[in-house]
Amino acid sequence: MASRWNLEAEEQGRNLLQAAKSPNCTRIDAHCSQCRNQRIPGTRRSELVCSSCASGYRLRRDGISKTCDCAPGLAMDADKNCQPCTQGNFCPGGDATNPTNAESTCPDGLLTTFAGAKSQAQCFTKPGYGRTSSKGSDGKVSLAGVVCDIATYNVGQNTAGCQKCGAGLTTAAIGSTSAAACQAPAGSYTDKGIGKLCQKGTYSIALNSNANCIPCPDGITTANEGATTAAACSLALKGYFIDSTNSTNAIKCPLDTYQDQEAAVDSCTTCPNGWKTKETGATGVALCLAPPGFELVDGATTITACAAGSYKADWNRNPCVACGSGLITKEAGSVSKDACLVPAGYGLTSLSPMVAAPCEKNTYGDSVDRAAVANARCTACPADMFTLDILNSAARVGLYTSEAACLVKEGWGTTATLPQECPVGTYNEGKNRLPCRSCGTGWTTVAAGKTAATQCVIQAGWKMAADGIPAPCDKGSFSIGGTEGAPNATCTACATGYSTQEDESTSNDECTVCAPGFGGTGCGQCTWGTFASGGAKEGDACASCAVGSTSKKGATQSQQCYSTLIDARNDVFNLADENAWTPDNTSANAAACGDVCTGSANCVMYKFVSAAGGGGQCSLLSEEASNPTHTVGFKIGNGDDYSVWGLTQAVGAALASPAVVADEAACKDACSAAAECEVYVFKSSDKTCTLTKSELEEASISMFHVVGAKLYSDLHA
Repeated sequence: MASRWNLEAEEQGRNLLQAAKSPNCTRIDAHCSQCRNQRIPGTRRSELVCSSCASGYRLRRDGISKTCDCAPGLAMDADKNCQPCTQGNFCPGGDATNPTNAESTCPDGLLTTFAGAKSQAQCFTKPGYGRTSSKGSDGKVSLAGVVCDIATYNVGQNTAGCQKCGAGLTTAAIGSTSAAACQAPAGSYTDKGIGKLCQKGTYSIALNSNANCIPCPDGITTANEGATTAAACSLALKGYFIDSTNSTNAIKCPLDTYQDQEAAVDSCTTCPNGWKTKETGATGVALCLAPPGFELVDGATTITACAAGSYKADWNRNPCVACGSGLITKEAGSVSKDACLVPAGYGLTSLSPMVAAPCEKNTYGDSVDRAAVANARCTACPADMFTLDILNSAARVGLYTSEAACLVKEGWGTTATLPQECPVGTYNEGKNRLPCRSCGTGWTTVAAGKTAATQCVIQAGWKMAADGIPAPCDKGSFSIGGTEGAPNATCTACATGYSTQEDESTSNDECTVCAPGFGGTGCGQCTWGTFASGGAKEGDACASCAVGSTSKKGATQSQQCYSTLIDARNDVFNLADENAWTPDNTSANAAACGDVCTGSANCVMYKFVSAAGGGGQCSLLSEEASNPTHTVGFKIGNGDDYSVWGLTQAVGAALASPAVVADEAACKDACSAAAECEVYVFKSSDKTCTLTKSELEEASISMFHVVGAKLYSDLHA
């Protein structure tokens, strides 16, 4: 305890002494900033030691504590002052091993990049060098700089070793300082930072940074990759040959030849079997092909065109493809399926497989070959039309190439729309495209669907006329028409007195009205002085002529009603024997004389001669009823009829000498033909005919009497 106290007391004493007066530390070292007394071991004495140094200095840890060395990064100059370490060197600071506080140099190839470097670790690489480290036996790590070898580089100012160039790249020498020094060697090129061998067909002749090698001339290549000279371009590519006059010129193989090697050849090989190449420059026999439209038939030595009915669309060695059963092509060598045609008169029956067959059984094809498309089928004939194979119940003959092959059957005909069975009155032999033909005017058939003109018969209401032409039955007759057994027909007259209302009546049932000139019960003949135009119902009486007129029996119209007294055109009809006149003294005038004449059935005519003082003489001529020698006919109108009487003499003045005629009718006709003739006089004894006329005679008048029973038309009915 005493010892400890003594020590503490001694230390407190020293502190009191120091506190009382600070020692001069620079006596120890010029850069000591603080110092203290320290007992010398083994003695009771003490000495002054430095405890800390000024900024930039450090107390040397040698157990003596009296030396201030330069801090790391500083070196002592000639004036014993610490200065920043110069750039390029490093200063680890002073110590017993570096008592002079000198700068240390970096290993070769290394240097520091700033002033004040403190350690060798701050020695960075020079450009073109790499830094390495090694551990000594003492465990210390030491650094070294090594020059960058070929194919490596370092940009410097770093702690790295030399960087390898990209794969396949190298440098021109050692000590390369940048990646830019990494280049592709001869026979290579640069691609994305690596070197690659020049591909076959290219070369490079020196270090380079090119992105591509130099290509050989077109069509020429090299034997291997990595070619380093232009002379290596010596082989023809496949599909080429070397020009024998210029080894740097390659020529494409001509069409229909090939070259399948990379070799120094001066010609190409001709394709076998006549095969062709699609383009020049074929690179192998596999490109020798049959062009579209050609094939190599089994056993053949050369290609030939696709046979008609087949095609081949592409360049290949395939066989031609058959269009399909029944299909054709226009010629051999077709190159497309589109060349496959459905022949005229054919139609598709199947699309897969493609099959065409002749159109038949009421169908028809096109008139020309047509494309084999889905709608290239046979077309059905219109309704009620047929092809000949059906109409004849026989095999088809020839091809049906249009609707014209569709025909009507027998007894049918075409119309503007659909065929129809030939109506009554028409016919068609069929197996044609004609309309039904009319039998013709007045002809018909006994039924519809007739096939020949020989089946036409006279239609009901018609007859076969004498001239061989059908004519309609007139009113008053009818016809039931012909039959196929007796095609002609005649008109049958209705029963006497009966008629039909129209022409072309077809049965006796139509004879229901009275005929012209008939009327009353049972349609009897109209008597004198009446007429009927026909068409009246049975029982309707004949119409009467006007008062003072008459007509023949069976008169058919009012125009056949004639006045009972007709004037001479001149004055009088003189007689050959004027004594034949019979005076009538009861008549004071001509009218009364006429009444007397018309009141007598035998009065032929009258003559009235007027007296100067009034009144006059009436004379009558009567018919010779017992034995007449002359037939005298007075002309009514222009010869519409004649009032005929028997006399013993001529009447009127003769127009000409008597002429011999065949009969009375001829004499009448002669008068009708002569405009001046008013009377014909016919003597049956010698068949002489005299034509006469009235004469002028002052104060005289003469009129002939017309009696129905005495009319020529009635007498000769």
